[in-house]
Amino acid sequence: MHRRAAFLETAIALAIAALALITGCETFDKARMKLLGVTVDKPEPETAEWVIHQALLAAKDPDDERAWDKFQKLLHSQERTTNALKGWQQFGWPRMRRQAKLYLDENDRFVLRDFKVMQNDGIDFFLENRERDLPTPCSVYLDFANNKHWRIKRCSL
Repeated sequence: MHRRAAFLETAIALAIAALALITGCETFDKARMKLLGVTVDKPEPETAEWVIHQALLAAKDPDDERAWDKFQKLLHSQERTTNALKGWQQFGWPRMRRQAKLYLDENDRFVLRDFKVMQNDGIDFFLENRERDLPTPCSVYLDFANNKHWRIKRCSL
C-alpha cells in the first residue's frame, strides 16, 4: 500500500509539472491548489487569509460572548448593520461555531482548495472541509470604511 501511495504522489507531481510547462505559472499554481491544496499556517496579520483564520479561531472559542465579539469585528462594514448582524447571529455564526473543527486541524491550520478574484475588490476562497467533497466558500473584501482591511462579506463555513 505504501508503494501505491508513493506512485500516486509521483504521478500527481509529474502531471502538475507537465501542466506548468503547457500553461504557465498562474495556471500551475491553481492546478496545484486544486489537487494538493495550500495549507494556511500562521498567516500574516490583516491579510485575507488571516481574516478567515481569525474567524475560525473565534468560532472555536468556548466563551459565546467573547467569540461573537471577536467574529463581528472581522465582518465587512456592510455586514455590520443591525439587520445584517441579526442574520449572522441567527444563521451563519451558529453554523460556523458548529463546523469550525471541520476546517481547522489539530494545529489550527486550514487548507485552501481554490480561490477566485472578484472584480469589486474581493476574493472568494474555497476551504477544504473534512466531511464534504466540495470545498466551502468564504468571501473577503477590502473594506474601504475600515482602512481598506480585508473583512468577511459572505461565508458558508
